[in-house]
Amino acid sequence: MICCSGSPRPTCFFCSRFMAYTMVDLCWKLSICFLCYQVVSGRVKKEGHYVAAVYEHKSILSPNPTALVDRQSALELMGRNLDIYEEQVVAAARQGAQIIVFPEDGIHGFNFTRSSIYPYLDFVLHSRSMKWNPCREPYLFNDTEVLQRLSCMALKNKIFLVANLGTKQPCEYTDPHCPADGRYQFNTNVAFNDDGMLVATYRKRNLYFEYAFDTPPEPDYEIFDTPFAGKFGMFTCFDILFFEPAVNLIRQYNVKQVAYPTAWMNQLPLLSAVEFQQAFATAFKVNILAANIHHPTLGMTGSGIYTPVKSFIYHNMESYGGKLIVAEIPVITVDYENNLESNKRFRENLHHSYKTFTSTSLDDQVCFKEEETAGRASEKEKEQLPPLFYAEMMYDNFTLVPVWGWKGELQNVYPEN
Repeated sequence: MICCSGSPRPTCFFCSRFMAYTMVDLCWKLSICFLCYQVVSGRVKKEGHYVAAVYEHKSILSPNPTALVDRQSALELMGRNLDIYEEQVVAAARQGAQIIVFPEDGIHGFNFTRSSIYPYLDFVLHSRSMKWNPCREPYLFNDTEVLQRLSCMALKNKIFLVANLGTKQPCEYTDPHCPADGRYQFNTNVAFNDDGMLVATYRKRNLYFEYAFDTPPEPDYEIFDTPFAGKFGMFTCFDILFFEPAVNLIRQYNVKQVAYPTAWMNQLPLLSAVEFQQAFATAFKVNILAANIHHPTLGMTGSGIYTPVKSFIYHNMESYGGKLIVAEIPVITVDYENNLESNKRFRENLHHSYKTFTSTSLDDQVCFKEEETAGRASEKEKEQLPPLFYAEMMYDNFTLVPVWGWKGELQNVYPEN
């Protein structure tokens, strides 16, 4: 500055050009540094893609879930699980994740009675009309400590977050569906945006021997918007087997991205978690972010990030720790869906998955092969036919009949069955 203000014009011209070159050089170096930072932090994404994360959680369980405890004791146990959640949110955000999904029952556990789960329940006002940020406004409602922690995780790490927890909601005796104890208890998914705002709540419709919870009077069709992938829908575990709300949510609201907390016990051969999750994503041409509980001794494992053509899968019956999965996937749009149909590589990629997959069989999951083929086929034909199988799934006996073909009209190889 002294040079330019106190020197003749030629020197000022030289200094101006020198400063201009210096600024250009500095800007160029800063841009390179910024690009390097983005690459290292995982924030460079392909156009039309987003980075998702799911966490398969080895939850810390109550040693006696039927025992009655006070709220403080319940918060201490849930706090230990939330500490792990917070670590995983930080790890996912460092890898550039824009949304993370946690499993069903991951915070409080399972096998409660209606009375014993009560201290573990947060109050949630199931209303689309009220906007609430539990991290910024913790004083609005009592018994919202879990919601506050989840909201602050999303806010501090600038990430969308979906988690599952038990919730309570008082009801009037004039309500014909109101339980005798004067409150609803729901198995609930909550979604927070990257500012910590509670943007959606979903109450599980199809309960699986969950006597501590109530079924909502009407199906929830919960959707929240994101700036990176548009609309997301939510449902929980057992819901995926039913038309309401899973199929209707996708068809009626044209949802293409699904957050799916689950606590799924694998039952072979047709009810394995990753098998069903991948099949659902492929059949309905949606992305599914599925987070399962990790308790191999109970047959509980199987999480993943699924698209119609690629899957990032974790299934491990040997490890006893949690697992974070982070992947960059395409946003499903109408154009993308049309391209799937016309792309010749679609069928080739359909069964190609990126997997972390180790498994051992469970003693109570047994398939029995038919010793002799029934029917009037010749001995030569019998040798060529695949065998019948019997298996128990969901406490029912099934006879599994092989079929020929993979699309369209399937033919039973045993037409008399």
